Parts: sequence; structure tokens; C-alpha cells
Amino acid sequence: MDLVGTPTALRRWAVASLLANMAIVVTGGLVRVTGSGLGCPTWPQCTPGSYVPHAAADVHAVIEFGNRMLTFVLVAIAIGTVIAAWRARDQVGRPLRLVRGLAIAAALGIPVQAVIGGVSVLTGLNPWVVGLHLVPSVALIVLSMLLVHETWPVPPVAVRPSARRLVLAVFGLGMVAMLLGVVVTGAGPNSGDGGASRNGFDLTSVARVHSLSVWLVVALTVALLVATATVPRARQAVLLLFGAELIQGGIGYAQYFLALPAALVALHMLGTTVFSAALAHVWWLTRPPTSELSEAR
Repeated sequence: MDLVGTPTALRRWAVASLLANMAIVVTGGLVRVTGSGLGCPTWPQCTPGSYVPHAAADVHAVIEFGNRMLTFVLVAIAIGTVIAAWRARDQVGRPLRLVRGLAIAAALGIPVQAVIGGVSVLTGLNPWVVGLHLVPSVALIVLSMLLVHETWPVPPVAVRPSARRLVLAVFGLGMVAMLLGVVVTGAGPNSGDGGASRNGFDLTSVARVHSLSVWLVVALTVALLVATATVPRARQAVLLLFGAELIQGGIGYAQYFLALPAALVALHMLGTTVFSAALAHVWWLTRPPTSELSEAR
């Protein structure tokens, strides 16, 4: 079986890259809600003089070390994806340059993500550094979703210029809403370790600002549903995004009013990955109208 030399293999690597980059966000959230962020108190070693936890290490060290090991899984998948992308050709034998670029960009993002994670440990889980850790994670999810699009035989969809502007607004404000969510996390009690500092913002105030940004994204998504009513494929993608927003919003309100139980916080992290992927899906699927896209539609 050719693991890297066929279009099917490339698609599988692209999907694996997407799922792995989503998974590590969730496991990183589990590290935080279990208070295991400093289970390995140094980096790149786990403890001074050792890259692995000692035999007598507690469960926090095991959880943090396990999350670190997932980075090597991501690296292996990224290497496989780059090789598959490099060997891929279009129907007339030309290299797929965009696919190559996306695969390389996704691969380069993994060490960046790892280094920021290491700095967060070395700074005692400074909330701003921990929050910054989510930025490359979301970027990697977006890149992986674009890679899935480019490796799958599904053409983009032409939408009206007004609908495309709404898509860009939803995408941009969706990213802002996630960044505001990071600020809320930095003000909340789940620091990743009992002694870690917080960012100093009032939790209620920043949560309200975050929720307002989410409501704005939802309102624009409803407008986008109306704008894509006559374009079935685009409307289906927007419906998926809308569903992700409603579920993520419901989890967000539930975790806030229930004093941030660990299980709901972890679910909210999973929702963040799904929302990121859904945003990228709508953004990359829809394009301004051209004669070629109109025919594909």
C-alpha cells in the first residue's frame, strides 16, 4: 500500500493533520483544567536532568508529559503530509504548489506551538503566554482545513459579493471572539496550576465582552444564512457553522453559570476546535463569482 504517493493517501494525511491539531488543543485544555500545567516544571526537559517523569512522579507529571508526547505524533503526521504533498501531481502531472505550501506551513507551525508551550512553562504559566499558545493552534486548524479542501475533489462555490463580505466579516469576528475567550480564560480560575498568576481582569466584565462578540458573530451568521439561501452548498456549510456556534455558546454559558466545571471547560475547548474548522470551511469554500465558479455551482 502506497502511504504517500496517491491522491487518496494525501487526503488521508490531510484529514489526519486536521484531527490531530484539533486533538492537541483538547488535551492541552485537559492539562489546564486538571492543574497539570507544571507537572513537568521545566522545558524541554520534564524535570532537571530528565526528559521523562521520574518513577515517583505524580499524576500531574504524567498528564503534562503525555500532552508533550502528542507533539511527536503531530510531527510524524506533518512529515507524512509534506511528503505526500510533495509527491502529489495534478491531472497533467504538474506539482500541487498550493498543497505543498499549506503542508509546509502547517508543519512549520508545530515547532512554533511547542516553543510557546515551553515558554509558558518557563514563565510559570503566565496567562498571556498560555493564551498566546492557542493562536498557532487555531492557525494550524485553519491551515489543515484548507489543506483538506485542496486535496478533496470539491470545487469552491460562487456567492454574491455581499455574501462574500459577510463571510469575511464572520471569519474575522470569529477570530476576535476566540481571542477574547483567551482573555476570559486568563482571568478565570483554571490557571493550569494552583500557584499560577491571572491576568488581573474582572472575570464577569471580560466574559460579558466575549459573549457580546459571540452574539455579533451569531447575528452575522444568520444574515449569511439568508444571503446564501439560493446556494445550497454554501448554505449547508453556513448551517454547520451556525450549529457549531449555538452548541459552543450553550456550553460557554453553562460553564460560566456552573462555576467552570472541568468537564464543560474541556468540551468548550473541543467546541473551539470545531468552530475554527467550520469558520475555515466557510471561508475557503465560498468565493466571489467568476464564470468558472458559476459553472461549477
